[in-house]
Amino acid sequence: GLSNFSPPGVEVNGVYWPTVEHFFQAQKFADLEIQERVRQTPTPKEARSLGQSRSLKLRTDWDVVREEVMLMALRIKFRVPVARTLLLSTGNRMLVESSPFDYFWAAGQDGSGQNRLGHLLVQVRAELRQDDA
Repeated sequence: GLSNFSPPGVEVNGVYWPTVEHFFQAQKFADLEIQERVRQTPTPKEARSLGQSRSLKLRTDWDVVREEVMLMALRIKFRVPVARTLLLSTGNRMLVESSPFDYFWAAGQDGSGQNRLGHLLVQVRAELRQDDA
């Protein structure tokens, strides 16, 4: 349930995205037609594949804005009560994205990755707790 591949989807600026993965991958592109193509892919795996395609031109500022985009999407997803309850149920545990191939968003194969997704989930969890207080 914490995965970007899992529901619930997110609505951003009046547009519904089936998963956070669909939204995130689409934001890599300035071209609205490509964004829509990503949004309409049947699965988050296909959205990721399209987003990782380097045959399509990425936004020039992607490396600068990618964490901000992810954080916004996570904040929206975890406002949904069932997702919120799940995230809060993790207590004070550190959350680790365990992809062996990703050393930015995940911990990578040897655990030396930056785990930025895990850190952002912990941040959103803290924000939810603060909202409850």
